[in-house]
Amino acid sequence: MLLKNATFLNSEMKWERGDLWIQNGKIRLLPAGNDAEDAVNCEDYLIVPGLVNAHFHGYSPLARGLVKDTELQDWFDDTVPGKIRKILIDYIDNVLSEEDFLALCQKSYVDMVKGGVTFVSESDPGPSPFLHGKAINEIGIRGIIDVYEKIGEYAGRRDGRVIYGSHLLEEEDISEEELEKCRERKAEYDPVMMAHCLENKWRHDLVHAKYDRSSVKLYDERGLLDDKTVLFHAVYLSDADLDLLAENGCSVVHCPLSNLGSGAGLAKVKEMLDKGINVCLGTDYAHTDLWEVMRFTYYLLKIRAEVSRFTAEDVFQMAAANGAKAYRMDKEIGQIGEGRCADLVFIKKDLSFFPLLEKGDFSTILHNLLLYGKEDCIRHVMVDGKWVMKDRKMVTVDEEALNGKFAEVTEGFFRYLNKEWGR
Repeated sequence: MLLKNATFLNSEMKWERGDLWIQNGKIRLLPAGNDAEDAVNCEDYLIVPGLVNAHFHGYSPLARGLVKDTELQDWFDDTVPGKIRKILIDYIDNVLSEEDFLALCQKSYVDMVKGGVTFVSESDPGPSPFLHGKAINEIGIRGIIDVYEKIGEYAGRRDGRVIYGSHLLEEEDISEEELEKCRERKAEYDPVMMAHCLENKWRHDLVHAKYDRSSVKLYDERGLLDDKTVLFHAVYLSDADLDLLAENGCSVVHCPLSNLGSGAGLAKVKEMLDKGINVCLGTDYAHTDLWEVMRFTYYLLKIRAEVSRFTAEDVFQMAAANGAKAYRMDKEIGQIGEGRCADLVFIKKDLSFFPLLEKGDFSTILHNLLLYGKEDCIRHVMVDGKWVMKDRKMVTVDEEALNGKFAEVTEGFFRYLNKEWGR
């Protein structure tokens, strides 16, 4: 396939013009002026690399609103909303069929595709990592699934576009025995290892009360920090923690919507970036709109640094290339370049983010796209050179049927809630 007259965001976060030749799912960069029978004229589009949602829980859109105004440690308390949340987890774990669970995850992934996401890090393997893998592959995107202690069954595997990682420990789960198990998994399989880390003050205080040090320090003492370590949230990092993450080449997934909604606070993203830590972005829980996360990230950086310090280019770097790097996919995805996978997002040039201006090194295009673009501007999404969404219609699945199935799953939860409430 030939993409003619393309304006695309290159690896230097600059707009480049030329033709893109897609062959066997890979990109070749060509000067303008080529022709082919299957040429697609792209002059009405801006093309950016597929985005990476670096932390997500596939079932969580079913829980929208259920954790509102509640701190993490109180999610399953004895209040009315706490009891509802317990029933929801029981419904997901013990009532949903595999078919229903598959539809629940696919609904989330379709919502992400509509926003240009082509890779997702899935933190809840549910009844089976296989189901998540099937959901990801059928939608046509890529992903990594955290299989926790089952990594021995999955280490080194790639099923379609799905890879697998393992888990470290949240602070409430840390013990000498569990840390040793993590060390053994690391030594035997050397997988990407991820965890919610120092997400809020409660988790920070738990580990400091028990060990008089942070979870980051405990990981470091056991050789668990390196460039395959991915930590979610990391709101309560100390300066010493930041230094350890930087020295060991670790990645942090910034989840500002989740952090603000749960009252966790503001992560030290400026300080992380200043120290060279690889920061990427995630929607985390219930949210699927990565653009909203990107905008929040941009604006929050403005209150933590000089107004000129961070730009839309930095945010796009976090949302694409940095996410790819965190999951060891940076040689394949996250950038538009020679030999890279053709994971591309086609954004219709639209009056909502006009006027577009480029003079010398000054450009408003990416800035305006980030701050003023609407989701409807994302018209097509391609993964491995194959259309996943065309003219905002999913190519890989029947979206109407999937929405109907999601409605059935929701109604099923209501029925189960009413049945269980009086017990």
